[in-house]
Amino acid sequence: MGTASEVRITKPLHLSPSDLSELIVSIGGVKFWIVSVVPLYVGWVLAQAATARHLFIDDLRVVIGIIVVGPLLGTFTLLLNVYFDMETTDRVNPRKKYVQVVEELIGEGLMERDTLLLAAFGFAAMAVVIAAYVSGTLVRYGASEAIGPLTAIVGTQGFLLLTVLMILLSFAYSIPRIHWKGVAGMDLVTNMVGFGVLCPLCGWSLMRPIEAAPWWYIGTIALFLGALYAPTTASDYEADRAFGIRTMAVRLGVGRTLLVGFGLQFLSVASLILGWSLRWFPFDGPAYAALGELWPFLALQVLFYAVFIRRATVGRIWALLLFLSILQGLGVLLMLWRFVGGRTLL
Repeated sequence: MGTASEVRITKPLHLSPSDLSELIVSIGGVKFWIVSVVPLYVGWVLAQAATARHLFIDDLRVVIGIIVVGPLLGTFTLLLNVYFDMETTDRVNPRKKYVQVVEELIGEGLMERDTLLLAAFGFAAMAVVIAAYVSGTLVRYGASEAIGPLTAIVGTQGFLLLTVLMILLSFAYSIPRIHWKGVAGMDLVTNMVGFGVLCPLCGWSLMRPIEAAPWWYIGTIALFLGALYAPTTASDYEADRAFGIRTMAVRLGVGRTLLVGFGLQFLSVASLILGWSLRWFPFDGPAYAALGELWPFLALQVLFYAVFIRRATVGRIWALLLFLSILQGLGVLLMLWRFVGGRTLL
């Protein structure tokens, strides 16, 4: 058995505190958790009973749901992606600087590359176990709920089913044998389905059967998130092209990819106009007037997209994503506030 005196580091590791903090924040995907948490929250609010609608999170189901789709599944997805891409595109991608820190840790013998994969499996396993607990113990549907064919089979396990589907999507996106990240079009679809469809359905399924979800509105969320994702592939164009990863931007070119994103943004707004004009749920009540007041938010998103993709640079692309996120986030929050009748608490 070895002694403490035998444990030593033969070469100092040159990492500043900022490097370490960036590693912790970036490799866990902390700044991207919100992309999955917000759609889940929207689905949870929309699924509330009409007499008890509110914005404040006071429900253990949604608290645990946020933990599952954010810290657990978000970290799993990013770790899996880093594991398979760190020796190719991530190595030269300027926005993946934290990968260089991981490589230095591995090079110094302080971490094995397989640790990333094992950690990813660990986060996925925790997500499944916790989702199973929530679905089996906390989720209950009212007797008056219309049970569709899927719910008739899975019962209250809808949240668990959606969790497993997101894990499978992450595998399909990253693992080499499938690698939808490198299949033009499938990279976009994977993110639209994962973040824009499955995440809001997760929030909805905590309260009501999946079949009762407002599919047209969820489709609108998916279109908007597709509009957000397309520019990220454009910003990664050089790194992906250098290693032959055929993303949508590599296949179509940066200009056409940004036009696809603009088209998705336009379709998202058009879908809202249609659903709003026909008073489809959730615009069949107080939220109807709210959207009428929020059209400038939507118009500005389309305008920003049209302006920032002209002679696009990486800086302009990320500025566009920031503005779109702020406008969409505030717009959705204000719409939900009217949807719940101005109640933040029960």
